[in-house]
Amino acid sequence: MAILHMDSFQKTVLASLIGLCVSQSVFALQEISDEGLSQAIGEGIALLPENTYMIFQGEKATTTQADLLNRQLDTGYINYLPIGPLSLTAADTNKNGSIDSGDRAVGKADLFLYGLAVTASNSSRANNHNERVGLNNDGNAINAIRSWGTASNPWILKVLTESNVPTFTPDGGAPNTDTGDITYLALEAPLYEVGTRDIAGIDAYNLKLGLWADAFVRNPNKVDGAVDQFHYGNNVGLIGTSVDANRANRLRLQGVWNGFSLNGSHLKIFQTLDGAGTTGGLSPFYNNTLGVSGVFRFNSGDGADLKAGSVTNTPTSTVEPWVNRYSTQYTGAPSNNSPSSDWLYRIRSQTTKITATGQWTAPTGLNDRVLRLSTRETSDTNNLTTPAIHGGNAPTFNGNEGLFIYNLNTNLVLGNLYQPVILGSDGKNFSLEVARIPNKESIYKQIYTDYTGLDPSYKGSTCNIYQCGNNVTLGGKTYQGSNATHSSISIGTVYSDDGGKTLQAFKGNSTQDAVGISFGSLSSGTVSKDYHFYQLQNQERRAGSYSCGFLNLSTCYDTWQYRTATGWTGNAGSGLRFDSRGANWANISSTSYYNPTVNNTGYTLVDAGNGTQFTVPNQTPLPDALYNNGRWHTTTPNADINTYRLNTASPTNNMGSAVIDGVLIQHLKITTTGL
Repeated sequence: MAILHMDSFQKTVLASLIGLCVSQSVFALQEISDEGLSQAIGEGIALLPENTYMIFQGEKATTTQADLLNRQLDTGYINYLPIGPLSLTAADTNKNGSIDSGDRAVGKADLFLYGLAVTASNSSRANNHNERVGLNNDGNAINAIRSWGTASNPWILKVLTESNVPTFTPDGGAPNTDTGDITYLALEAPLYEVGTRDIAGIDAYNLKLGLWADAFVRNPNKVDGAVDQFHYGNNVGLIGTSVDANRANRLRLQGVWNGFSLNGSHLKIFQTLDGAGTTGGLSPFYNNTLGVSGVFRFNSGDGADLKAGSVTNTPTSTVEPWVNRYSTQYTGAPSNNSPSSDWLYRIRSQTTKITATGQWTAPTGLNDRVLRLSTRETSDTNNLTTPAIHGGNAPTFNGNEGLFIYNLNTNLVLGNLYQPVILGSDGKNFSLEVARIPNKESIYKQIYTDYTGLDPSYKGSTCNIYQCGNNVTLGGKTYQGSNATHSSISIGTVYSDDGGKTLQAFKGNSTQDAVGISFGSLSSGTVSKDYHFYQLQNQERRAGSYSCGFLNLSTCYDTWQYRTATGWTGNAGSGLRFDSRGANWANISSTSYYNPTVNNTGYTLVDAGNGTQFTVPNQTPLPDALYNNGRWHTTTPNADINTYRLNTASPTNNMGSAVIDGVLIQHLKITTTGL
């Protein structure tokens, strides 16, 4: 059941403000003077919805206020159900010319669109971005659209005639000047105001759209409503695979769009002119047939100042303690014929952690104008269950998951009177075609843009948040036009540096960051990144022994040899160092002596020539030998720790802003193909 609510309408004889609504079966009309309406808008029928909202809820005899506030009851739906058998082309997946057991199952889509709701958004509510229906501050009433337009700027349904519209006849040896008159039926949303907006119609710029959907892949061999209609398998007549016995397929999706408007949109329906032949990419099908055109504007507002604060701090350095490391084998073990009788070594390592931090502050009101698409529920449900078939309640979706599109402005120009959108069919398939632009100078001048501004004969322009063709003034009020020829889509922090002709995506700077698209919600906070650097220091020395003294009864030792990067030397050094790539030994300046354990009782070997003593523990294997009073390498601090400063404090899920600008559809045809 769709609940459509309006009230407070009155009627006059000279001009009517028509409100189509249901509120306890009461209809009303509001007075607009004939003179005022004619001056502001022109002839036509004015529509002004007031105190309006719409919610698709499940069918029931009566609806209470509590029901309207219960989102679990949002199960009223539109069902898009495929009809007709599968064609041989679709079902013959192995392409052998027939349908047999070797063919894979081909499914058809079955879409249920639930809970469609249009209300006014309420940014005062903390969870507004996750609520499909707008509520008042206390959450005990629907936040109705107080006035969707104003008495001087309502919705309009009118019929007008435009003269001197160029036909499809292309230029020949000389420019073709054929024109005609086109009478069209137009539905116009309230115009988009320039400057200070009328407070009476401010809700028209702060709409909320909410819905959720279930999409299934159904088995085309099963009748609608069959228990296993959503089971399909790997070949004809069978269901399931070794992975999923039921082949249950469902996509559950929620969409919530806050803080947008339709103002400035319009749709025209008319009969096209003639002059199209079979040359120049045209088609006689263009002539004297049903044509439509429109400007569809879904705008969240100017995003030039939608900037996050971004501060990056000077990195800090933390030095972890030296770690003594011993091995079960000698580092650089000698060859078998080595004369060494003593081989002493020690190893130590140290890790330096550099932490770069920054603070990111979300723009004020970031979630006031955001389109959310999410799929994660707060609790699991059966993959083949949907309220339209099985009953039950609407699901509850996670409040922070999904795709967030901030400050979306979509201004789509689809055709015009001299380049219509044509609807057609070949008897089996439906087609929608934006007619090809004829090779005709008079049309080129109307549709193309000279961005330099040097040739004013080119009338084309881009529709965006700042402009949409030539502004108009009605009743002393200025509104954006509706005769632009090019489309634009902007997301997030977007600005114009040429008075609105073109758009630019803000790229951020040292103190400000762009927003636009994120996976998951964005919020203020601290970001950080750690860099780890590792240094290993190794020292080794060895000495050979030989018999000496009276009758060679004594043992003498060779001079100690010290390990270097290229071999051995008799001069004591600091050993070898192994650094990780890009090591930054900031704030390290340790030249202390290394004595990791107390001396054990044992023997002392005296270094002949360099005066350093080395103690070997008694009855301990050489891998546990240690140096006493040996000096390690000095580690030198890196003076520029800012090498590792963050470039930005932006959260990793912030994808930034985006612009698609100045799009002209020169020719587009979309044809449906039945399965």
